Amino acid sequence: MTKTLKIACSGYGVVTDWYEGKDTNDILLVLPGYTSSRARQKDYTEALVAATGMSALVIDYSGHGDSPFELAETRPAQHLLEVVNAFDWLKAAYPSARISVSGSSYGSFLAAQLSMFRQFDKLILRAPAIYKPKTFYDLWAIRLEDQEDYRTAMDAYRRDAAQLEQHPMLECADQFEGHTLVVVHENDEVVPRETTDAYITAFMADSFVAEDFTHSVGQSPITPQQLDEYHAKIADWLR
Repeated sequence: MTKTLKIACSGYGVVTDWYEGKDTNDILLVLPGYTSSRARQKDYTEALVAATGMSALVIDYSGHGDSPFELAETRPAQHLLEVVNAFDWLKAAYPSARISVSGSSYGSFLAAQLSMFRQFDKLILRAPAIYKPKTFYDLWAIRLEDQEDYRTAMDAYRRDAAQLEQHPMLECADQFEGHTLVVVHENDEVVPRETTDAYITAFMADSFVAEDFTHSVGQSPITPQQLDEYHAKIADWLR
């Protein structure tokens, strides 16, 4: 059973989908990527709910999907607060539940940030992106003004292992008491291996490489069998 819910966030609400599985005491919070939406996480979420019996909550950040505001008017810090509110809503609604968090790309970055402020059971980082610390409070309008310059600067940062080690989030990763899985997309054109290696090291994470996958699962030149195997590996790790 799936139903749409709105979760309050300081004067507005973000739209979420609740997937009720066999077990509401084992819940997965699913965080989409930048410009993605809860609708685009449907296949992934349904596959994990079916395979594990878990329930799941999928969020549309502000400026994404059906949630309010234009993307250019939002900030990463605002999205993190929305994720915290969604996590706290789950804790209040299901106080005895074991909660895990799965993020994709930008959603992985927010999931990792969440681990600095909340403790939970398991953390799944799929093709995890990372951003310069000083941009955390910038409007996304800055990125949108000159996307090519932004991509060039961000790619250089994501390949700089020395700078990545000094990212405050990665420096605090050892405070997370749960277990972490990093899913590396073999042909990722957005997140280089230096970035995924930095996450694996900082979180002392389990990992696997998804062969033939590019950054976006939906645009990867893969077979249905490869996608099923991808979902199965994540589900097996969750179990």
